[in-house]
Amino acid sequence: MNTVPNKTNFLIRLIPYALLLLFTFLFLYSFTDYIFYYQEKSSLFLVTFSFLTQQLDHPGGFLEYLGKLQSTFYFYPFVGALMVSVEICGIIFLTSRLGRKLVAERFILVPFIIGSLLFFLQTNYQYQTLNNLGILFQLLLFLGIIAIPSKHRWISLILVPVTYFLFGSFSYLLLGMLTLFFLLEKSWLQLLLTWLGLVVFFFLGKEFLFYQTTSTLLVFPFSITDIGGQLILFGMAGLLMVLIPVLGKIHLKSVENLKIRRVGITEFFPFLILLLLAVAVFMRVDKKNEHYFHAEKLFYEQKFDELIRFNSRVPTNNKLTLFLNNVALTETGRLGDSFFKFRQSPDGSTLFLKWENIGQFIRFGGYYYYAVGIVNEAQRWAYEYTVIYGYTPETIKMLIKTELIKGNYKTAEKYISILEKSVFYKKEAYNFRKFLNNDEAVLADKELGAKKRIDTQLDFFVKSDEPWLNLLPVLEADSTNRIALEYEMAWLMLQKDMKGIIELLPSMERAGFKRIPKNVEEAVVTYKLLRVGEMPVLNTLQIDPKTEQRFQRYYQIFQQNQRNKLQAQSALREFADTYWYYVFFE
Repeated sequence: MNTVPNKTNFLIRLIPYALLLLFTFLFLYSFTDYIFYYQEKSSLFLVTFSFLTQQLDHPGGFLEYLGKLQSTFYFYPFVGALMVSVEICGIIFLTSRLGRKLVAERFILVPFIIGSLLFFLQTNYQYQTLNNLGILFQLLLFLGIIAIPSKHRWISLILVPVTYFLFGSFSYLLLGMLTLFFLLEKSWLQLLLTWLGLVVFFFLGKEFLFYQTTSTLLVFPFSITDIGGQLILFGMAGLLMVLIPVLGKIHLKSVENLKIRRVGITEFFPFLILLLLAVAVFMRVDKKNEHYFHAEKLFYEQKFDELIRFNSRVPTNNKLTLFLNNVALTETGRLGDSFFKFRQSPDGSTLFLKWENIGQFIRFGGYYYYAVGIVNEAQRWAYEYTVIYGYTPETIKMLIKTELIKGNYKTAEKYISILEKSVFYKKEAYNFRKFLNNDEAVLADKELGAKKRIDTQLDFFVKSDEPWLNLLPVLEADSTNRIALEYEMAWLMLQKDMKGIIELLPSMERAGFKRIPKNVEEAVVTYKLLRVGEMPVLNTLQIDPKTEQRFQRYYQIFQQNQRNKLQAQSALREFADTYWYYVFFE
């Protein structure tokens, strides 16, 4: 007789899970797919037994291993979005089952709040996959313990220390839930022995097994960075999970008895949570992060022309994006022509990266040195990054390239063999193998050959804090290095040093420039027409008369509006991509 109402209740209970699964998947895949790109590029999972054993020498290492394993499949954002969506829905399902197991009644509000918090946390690109995995396993273990007869729950004495070894600080979730459960069950001895077993294991491990500091053993693998700095939200989700044994026993009869057409009003709470969640995450969509990671992806793929077009179409003030864009301009021979089409920083921070112990800076700073031919320094930046942060796909590729360029084939083979043990980079490793012990193949390669030919053989102390100074010895050793010349010209333009630019014109002729690049020519015209100093004698490079005409028009408009700087800036907006505009308004 109750078939229809029961079916209605079942569908209403099922729909929130389906909606959340679909929404999380579509949102992560459509609006924040850069999360998976970032996390996949942040580590390199190796399919070897030794890689596993390296993770098992400290508590929490196994969870870290699982996190890297999952992250490697983020190579395909579709798979990443699906995996994360299933994990979040799995956590909701498990917490709901726990509530029903503890009180044998409907328990849905708290699980959906926990799941919504975790999904909101996941929309931050720094929130690592190991967090959801750690939570999921603790819920599974707790459900397993309370599902067995009470006389067998002594297994917690062994299970909790083992869980601590495998999952590190995430085992505290299991310990917290068990503590409240045993208190409510009045299982005092089980509670005492469970805590005692963990404490004994911790101190024995600290003294004889793990050789880690106490603070590391207490916290690892949890990290403020790995949750994107969202400590309060993550703490709220964790606290709700720990309190499940208590929350499952709380009943609000006045609310639970309210019904709409025989359906309890509490059944509609998940829909309300989903609505609020949708509003919150859409408000959190970060176009700046999306822009940056798309630019980074194009850079790694060496789609330099596409990267330049993208930054032209969607301008940015992000200095790291502009740094990558300047490298792309250099590699395509357009730095001197298009330098001021993009926002530049007078201190050179969009042109060079100083040495800083910050992951993104160390990871990319070497590409400037790689571009200008200081290959040893490019190699050092990549190596230092791996020492601090471990192997990543792109840093190990940089190590392979630099070793091949330097002719260090034995070392290059070592790195190639590492890349071969990855999941999705075996083909690239195979392609690198053809260069081993083959100088001719390296020289014939478009990228490696070009870098090998300009690789500076001069030994000098690299000034990492003042990277522009490293251009001088490179040009002294080889004044025909076109890329180093373009960088030096760009730096001199940022410094508004017209005299220095003029002095480099003969070197540009020797380097084979057929014409003076647009922005450089604008500086030369200013120097010439304003009679700042003597012009050098040039044999092949000539100033385009149209550039002189443009400067005269620029200068005329400027003089007409010079009393009002804002008015002049507005009137001269058509010249915003010129050296002249930069000199007057930056």
